[in-house]
Amino acid sequence: MPSISGLTSSAMMKAQLLVTMQKQMNDLSLQLSTGKIAQGYDGLGIDRGLDVNVRAAMSRLTSYEDVITTVSTRVQLQNTSLERLNTIAQDMRSNTLPPFDFTLINNGQTNTQIQARGSLDEAVSLLNQRAGNTYLFSGAATDTPAMDTSDHILDGNGSAAGLKQVIAERQQADQGADNRGRLDAPSATGDVVTLSETNSGPFGFKIASATTDISGATVTGPTGSPPSLSIDFNGTNPPDGATVSVRLNLPDGTSTNITLKATTQVPPPAGTFAIGATAADTAANLASALDGAIQTSAQTDLAAASAIQASNEFFDTDAGHPAQRVAGTGPFYNATSLRDATATDTVKWYTGDDATDDPLGTMTARVDDAITVKYGIRGNEEALRNVVKNFATLAAVSFSSSDPNADARYTALATKVGNSLAPNLSTQQISAIQTQIAGASLSANAAKTRIGDKKPILQGVMDDIENADPNETGVKLLALQTQVQAMLQTTALLSKLTLVNFMS
Repeated sequence: MPSISGLTSSAMMKAQLLVTMQKQMNDLSLQLSTGKIAQGYDGLGIDRGLDVNVRAAMSRLTSYEDVITTVSTRVQLQNTSLERLNTIAQDMRSNTLPPFDFTLINNGQTNTQIQARGSLDEAVSLLNQRAGNTYLFSGAATDTPAMDTSDHILDGNGSAAGLKQVIAERQQADQGADNRGRLDAPSATGDVVTLSETNSGPFGFKIASATTDISGATVTGPTGSPPSLSIDFNGTNPPDGATVSVRLNLPDGTSTNITLKATTQVPPPAGTFAIGATAADTAANLASALDGAIQTSAQTDLAAASAIQASNEFFDTDAGHPAQRVAGTGPFYNATSLRDATATDTVKWYTGDDATDDPLGTMTARVDDAITVKYGIRGNEEALRNVVKNFATLAAVSFSSSDPNADARYTALATKVGNSLAPNLSTQQISAIQTQIAGASLSANAAKTRIGDKKPILQGVMDDIENADPNETGVKLLALQTQVQAMLQTTALLSKLTLVNFMS
């Protein structure tokens, strides 16, 4: 027969079971209200390791989405700036095609030059584009503007010279004190005309060649140091209309031809030389006409080429190649060499990262576990530098209405600027940079698509592990409530049991 102590022990066990069942009911109620199986990993059982890994993967994908959004925004801003830069470059190209309107509007400049200054201002603004605090055209120096101001670039900054001063110094060195482009005055000895260079280093005209269709005449050179050439009539007087041509190389790598025709007209028209009584007289006339043509060309073709080359030496720089300046303290008519510019004596137009490695790699972003995109741009890349340089060159030069050669000099300069802005397969184009960053954008968007495909799958795995089925949970809770109710009824009956009732 069971003892009273046995009954007491049974009641205690039932009470403990009730406590356990109450906890289970609380857990099920919480699952029903939150929709989650557990509030921590420890309640997920053997699936908790998988859940941790899936959540980590979801976090990475979300981070990649944020990075892709940033990349897309930056590339879009870069492309917008590049599109506009290309547009204003082609507009300026159209404005520098013949016919040329040499009407000085303000400060000795034409309307096209004034437009060039406005285009330079806009180009500086476009290349200083930012996304948040990130400069988009400064390479790796994302916290630094890519460009100095237009005012500093053209006019200098304190003791640091701007483009205008650099052009003026180079023009002195190229033209020389006698305005012959660092050539000696042509001379005639008997019936031989001689043309020689001075010892002018990189400056001025360089004699390339000469030709003539005068029967019996011979051309020798250029030879020697400094180089010279000679045209020997060999005692033959040329006929009316015979030509002599001298080709001179210019500082910017182009050349100009001076062609003179023999004539019997009095006075000889421009572009001709008088046929004298003897070959020696004709040689003297040729030397004089050639001298005049050289001086005119020095103020037109050479002056334009000098401005272009000075601009090349100011803008075509990077970390290993500083800007170049005419050596000496001025005046520079007799200069014979160039020197490296310094940070204190010459404005540095590009202020971003100017290393020489691939600019595209200066801005990178990981958009997937295995994919990193590159979309860096340096404002001193060839295509961008060329646009800024040509705007600045045209805006830096002024003309005088009293200069008889001003119109021809403007025409020569505008022609060179227009040619430089024309599309050229041998040089980098803005479209090439756009293509590169478009590749980064395409890769990023492709990664975004893949992420969009992956996230629902991973979310489904997480839901299966973490989420409670409300129907199943409700059934369990109802069943447990029934068990608890029955247990409570049984416990209540046992609590009324006495020794007398038990014995009776």
